[in-house]
Amino acid sequence: MGEAVLNQTNEKQTLLIAVHRLSVGGVQKALISALGALDYDRYDVTLYVRQNKCELLGQVDPRVSRIVVNNDPTRYYRKPRAILYWFLLKLFGLLKKDPAPVREKLDRFVIEGRMRYEKKRYFSDGTTYDLAISYIQSHTARFVAECVPARRKIMFFHGSTDENHALHERIFPAFDRITAVNKACRDILRELYPAFAEKIGFIENYIDADLIRSQAERMQPDRAGKTLVLCSCGRFSEEKGFDLAVECARLLKERGTDFLWYFAGDGPMRGQLEQKRALYGLENNIRITGMTDNPYPYIAGCDIYVQPSREESFGLTVGEALILCRPVVTTATVGGKNLVRDGVTGLVSDISASALAENITALSDDASLRKQMETTLRGADRSGEKEAFRRAWKELLEKQ
Repeated sequence: MGEAVLNQTNEKQTLLIAVHRLSVGGVQKALISALGALDYDRYDVTLYVRQNKCELLGQVDPRVSRIVVNNDPTRYYRKPRAILYWFLLKLFGLLKKDPAPVREKLDRFVIEGRMRYEKKRYFSDGTTYDLAISYIQSHTARFVAECVPARRKIMFFHGSTDENHALHERIFPAFDRITAVNKACRDILRELYPAFAEKIGFIENYIDADLIRSQAERMQPDRAGKTLVLCSCGRFSEEKGFDLAVECARLLKERGTDFLWYFAGDGPMRGQLEQKRALYGLENNIRITGMTDNPYPYIAGCDIYVQPSREESFGLTVGEALILCRPVVTTATVGGKNLVRDGVTGLVSDISASALAENITALSDDASLRKQMETTLRGADRSGEKEAFRRAWKELLEKQ
């Protein structure tokens, strides 16, 4: 798709939603659900994707008028100044000097250059949107705040911590509303930014239970003859805690547990995880699927779903596991504690490998408790969730 030019011959309000990428992830899945909740009789919707990582593109609601993808987000690395910074980074590494000052300059140059390029290419044709939404915080929110012409602006904050406080404090005034993913995260943001408390609200992410159940039936994962099957889904990054999961697996093996653990995902820590798996002799216990847009057969086919995250604002995959009636062992993140009723639908652990192993063992050994949790989850009434989600979005978009 080319430029973000809207057809303004109708009376619909023009709505732009910007996201950093459409790869498989919790934020992106939540966005897909959000796009399905919009009133397309009232809004002419443009979706802008800042990186050409679009594995979920085919799941975007077909009523979206335009999908604009920045197809060359790496061009800034090929400019002379960026090349110089990369050379200096390598040189500092060879000389064993601290590369942080150079890396900071490179990051700043890339961010600024990227914003200038995107603004010139996609947002300089004179179009002013009625409403622009940054569907994630940090630099995409800054881009929407500073580079997207719009009469009103909304920012979504998918996090329970804030590593860019100075940036957000600077750009918050540009947004009419800031929306967290649950009440607990809203309260955290209000404490961090008391001056903006009145404009900070929340919308709980919606999970399409019927869609997930239908996708879960598409295959039956191999149990490899194991007594216990576990599953964890997500990006292999420090915040998602897959390194804790490997350490937990080592402890389970030392206890003699006969298990297979599916890691449904991929990411920057994959090499490290594979090395530790080999080091601990866990090749027959941990199976890495790679990134998949349909992890639901693995979730539905496991005995216990495990969320080992260090930080989780909502925990979309936990919500998906609960829909599929899987007992959950989760770390005590904001999202984990928000979704799992400790002792009723799962167990909440301290954020450590040993605590996870203790709770996995306890739940594995107590078949009656697992059965009771599954029965509770099957009896959950989700009939009004979709309509409530639509109403929340309607209120958010219409609130002045």
